[in-house]
Amino acid sequence: MAAAIGHCSSTGRIHRTPTGSASGVGSSAWPEGLDPNSSYCLKIRLLGNPKTARKDINGFYFEKFVDSDLTNYNDLVASIVEQYRPIYLEVAHLHYYDEVLRTFPEIKSDQELMTMFEKHSETKFVQIFIAYWDPSETYKPCIEWFTDMHVQPNNNPSQDDDSYLRNPIPENEHVGIDEEGMYSEKEPIPLNLVLYSDKEKEKDYVYEDESEDHSEDETEVEEGEEVHEPNHAPNVEYNKEDPPMTVGSTYPNMDEFKLAIRQHAIKRDCEFNTKKSAPHRFTAYCTRKYEDDCPWRIHASTTDDMCTVVVKTNPFEHDCSSTKRKKKVKSATKHWICEKVKDWLIEDANLGAHELRKKLKEHYKIKIHYKRVYMGKLLALKQLYGDWDSSFNNLYRFKAQVESCCPSSIVQIDHHIINGKIRFRRIFVAFKPCIEGFRVGCRPYLAVDSTLLTGRFKGQLASATAVDGHNWMYPVCFGVFDSKTNENWIWFMQLLRQAIGSPLGLAICTDAGQAVMSGVKEVFPGAEHRECMLHLVSNFKKKFHGKVFDDHLWAAAYSWNPYLFGKHWVAMEEARLAATAYIRKWHDRLWSRSQFSTLCKVDYVTNNLAECFNNWIKHYKSLNLDDFMDKLRQLIMIKWNQRRKVAKKLDALVLPHIMKRLNAMTRELNLEVVECSEELAEVTALGGSGFRFVVNLQERTCSCRQWQVSGLPCKHALAFITSLSNTHIKNHVDLYYSVETFRAAYAQLIPAMPDKTQWPKSDHGFFMHPPLLKATAGRPKTERYKGCSDKKKKTGQHLCPICKDYGHHWHNCKKGNPDDIAAMMAVREPPKRKKKATKTTESSIVPCDDGAPTRMCFPPSHSFETTTKKSGKDAKTSAEASKRKMLEDTSSSKGKKAKCESGGSKR
Repeated sequence: MAAAIGHCSSTGRIHRTPTGSASGVGSSAWPEGLDPNSSYCLKIRLLGNPKTARKDINGFYFEKFVDSDLTNYNDLVASIVEQYRPIYLEVAHLHYYDEVLRTFPEIKSDQELMTMFEKHSETKFVQIFIAYWDPSETYKPCIEWFTDMHVQPNNNPSQDDDSYLRNPIPENEHVGIDEEGMYSEKEPIPLNLVLYSDKEKEKDYVYEDESEDHSEDETEVEEGEEVHEPNHAPNVEYNKEDPPMTVGSTYPNMDEFKLAIRQHAIKRDCEFNTKKSAPHRFTAYCTRKYEDDCPWRIHASTTDDMCTVVVKTNPFEHDCSSTKRKKKVKSATKHWICEKVKDWLIEDANLGAHELRKKLKEHYKIKIHYKRVYMGKLLALKQLYGDWDSSFNNLYRFKAQVESCCPSSIVQIDHHIINGKIRFRRIFVAFKPCIEGFRVGCRPYLAVDSTLLTGRFKGQLASATAVDGHNWMYPVCFGVFDSKTNENWIWFMQLLRQAIGSPLGLAICTDAGQAVMSGVKEVFPGAEHRECMLHLVSNFKKKFHGKVFDDHLWAAAYSWNPYLFGKHWVAMEEARLAATAYIRKWHDRLWSRSQFSTLCKVDYVTNNLAECFNNWIKHYKSLNLDDFMDKLRQLIMIKWNQRRKVAKKLDALVLPHIMKRLNAMTRELNLEVVECSEELAEVTALGGSGFRFVVNLQERTCSCRQWQVSGLPCKHALAFITSLSNTHIKNHVDLYYSVETFRAAYAQLIPAMPDKTQWPKSDHGFFMHPPLLKATAGRPKTERYKGCSDKKKKTGQHLCPICKDYGHHWHNCKKGNPDDIAAMMAVREPPKRKKKATKTTESSIVPCDDGAPTRMCFPPSHSFETTTKKSGKDAKTSAEASKRKMLEDTSSSKGKKAKCESGGSKR
């Protein structure tokens, strides 16, 4: 299936003129020779396959003018298919948009085509959708067309129906990555590509965002610059997709000629046998020479320079049957495959042999064995990125190049000796511009996490990521080690401290991993250690269930005020004491805004910042380590350059994006402001809640704590500020959000470096071998292990193996043969029904058997007295027993502690 129904891009808005016709389709706009009374403008969209297309590409758009009196259905389809060809055997499906009924009728005959023209006789403007579909698959007709769409909605929401304990406001954790276009003068125009086999493009179509700088990109060599070609490779140009084999055709060397003759054979649906193959000559004849009496033969040899190859003999054309449908295509060798897949692997080195095999079949209409494609891919990767065995030793050359072009950067390589060989152990990289930019231009906040490498070395990429004034991702440093152990994380944290020091108010957010938390505790004991709320919820939901947690757990995390946090916490504690005890014992790092420091000015409760970095670099994790390090440097360099250009355009005091957000918050505030002075006021929330907060403009505080934690005025402060005539919002925003701070973050340049063949030699005095690979069963993992919240339930109805019908199981089949059901019953028994958990009338909570310890470990800043709302003798007894057990556990733990302090008894 080459193209399937998808959502159209946001460029499909229909603009109307006052006369009622479509804009740009006036009488003067019709091409010459067409009658405006019977002619129509067709806005045709070739829709992209959602399985293979990028998310920001929805379809290819073009216009076509037709005369309704001279056009029929077959001619219209043929004209489109001829210009944009589908894959072999695919069928075209046409739809149009009915503006009155808001439907998408399909056109299958001339009568339906005429009906379409009649419906649009006034506007002369028709929206047409065409999709190429494999007839062996079930066709999904067009049912929706989104004209104003920035993010594609989930087309199958039933796949992810686990809504328990889902983040109610995920927009609070938004992290910007590619949002620099918000300051561009023109709106970004999405790419419009047609996804079909030969990848042709419309000749007259020019991308608007490339038209201005296209002339500069064409000049590859500046004046006066000499291009030195190697002596053994003359500059000979030829069409590599259809190389000529006529007498006199020239090729730079014998290897190029052999690739060209294989491409020639695949293009002409023929095969050849080699009669003579030497470095200076090549002779071949058709494999169907004796079966079909094909006279084709060719001879080529080198010229006097012993390098250039010229075709000397090729007197006949092929006169034989096609060999394309053979099971084994002889000409598609691994060397030919290597040349064809190089460009695809440069774009995405994670492409597997299956994907490459599909691409080769799509482009060249041949089936190639999986193993041969795999060997061709390995050969291409080796030519593009070098040998894997020497890539680790090449890291010292990378270190020398970075230290040469970017002094004071930190590149630390660690190794160890195994069986007498020095092998790679771990590496840490922190560029000087990233370090200085973090110190002077970012808030003291770091999101630390690691992700699995997907190449031959299944190590871990650790990263520390900060956030700038725009809430844009800011990479500070990264490193690679073999596994997530305490020793590796402590080593990473020590080098991180060497790079950034210990800034005032530093906050570090991690997941619930014990190793990374131990590293933060040992190296940064004075830092504010936050725990990702998403990981806490993922662990919590495995053990406890109930609506009260769904209502209060995330709300407790997002509570700015300790009073509101206490209300949510008590509600959960009253429902089930073991749940809150579990959190107090195993998740005692900071995870609620009510406990965040007011120095950091970052209010994230999840580690989404680190996850965004992992997603940003995921397409390059299979590269060799030296190329991967260089690719990360290049990605950061590109990002710094884009944001530096944005900083040059800004001349305000506060970042315009922040001011736009604050101005939007000032509208429709249902708050009452009672001034105490010009700098102090009481702000009361109207509409039922009645909460009153105290705002102090001089100290930049509000009793709700949002202003102190985030650095941006809360709605209570905004209500007070906008009620005064002698102040402005921008004067009350923290300096972390100023334009000057944003400029300082990206002031220095990330080093520009040549390719690795030009890196300086390193004098480290030994050869560093690759790490020892761990033997694992099964296919190598290229994706992370899914958590419990990532599991997706299967969709679709169950197929009965007896009657081959859907919607029931075999033991409930009523249409099948009773003998077949009895035979199946003899082989296996029907599945047993699961016992439903009975809900008690005392509480709406459905407890799970967690087996977690019940010992209470109270945080130092919270100590809530447990109360119960249960009525009756059993409820009172249960509450008293819970309290008694708590006191016993507390006293026993205190006794053990005192015993240990006094020396205790020896074993």
